[in-house]
Amino acid sequence: MYYIIGDIHGYFKRLVGVFDRVSARIKPADTLIFLGDYIDRGPHSYEVVDFLIELSRTQTMNTVFLKGNHEDMFMAYLRGEDTVGAYIINGGDATMRSYIAHRGVFELPKHHREFMGALSLYYEGEDFIAVHAGLNPAVDRLEAQDEHDLVWIREQFFLGNKRWDKTVIFGHTPVAYLSREGPIYNDVQRNIIGIDSGVIMGNQLTCLVWPTRELIRG
Repeated sequence: MYYIIGDIHGYFKRLVGVFDRVSARIKPADTLIFLGDYIDRGPHSYEVVDFLIELSRTQTMNTVFLKGNHEDMFMAYLRGEDTVGAYIINGGDATMRSYIAHRGVFELPKHHREFMGALSLYYEGEDFIAVHAGLNPAVDRLEAQDEHDLVWIREQFFLGNKRWDKTVIFGHTPVAYLSREGPIYNDVQRNIIGIDSGVIMGNQLTCLVWPTRELIRG
């Protein structure tokens, strides 16, 4: 069984609420997958990252952590590559405040930097692909997908004229922008499922249980 959790964006209490419900039922053979965007906009990015790092160290749970576009922006900012302030405009100021509250200055402890640097771009199961933003319909082989597309793509993916053989489970684009029916976006025609339920809009965090498609929210 897979438990796939959408965009967290620094909302630590939402994360704990969902995780408490998941951890009570997860078995050693199960896998917990996080789709990225752990930081920015919400008030507790430091706590979220610290919590996920502790999860990554546990020996009793299989975990997969994917890279989101906000982690991509964050690392680019730290490397000095953000020359237009895009990171700050997109909620990075909240992350800075969170780190300053814990560290006294804005800096990443070594274990946080190592965690960010080790994030995966996608996870492929027997009948699904988990990815932060989506896949480029013009690229047939998964391993040939461009990193930028995997963490940034939007309309080209979810409006593309392609039905994927494996169900693509993604975050990045809030469900509210894709459908008014929520809390997830299930496009049967393209075989894609969006689970960014929009915690930044005050909504609950969503976990999709695969393959049963049950939703766990908190």
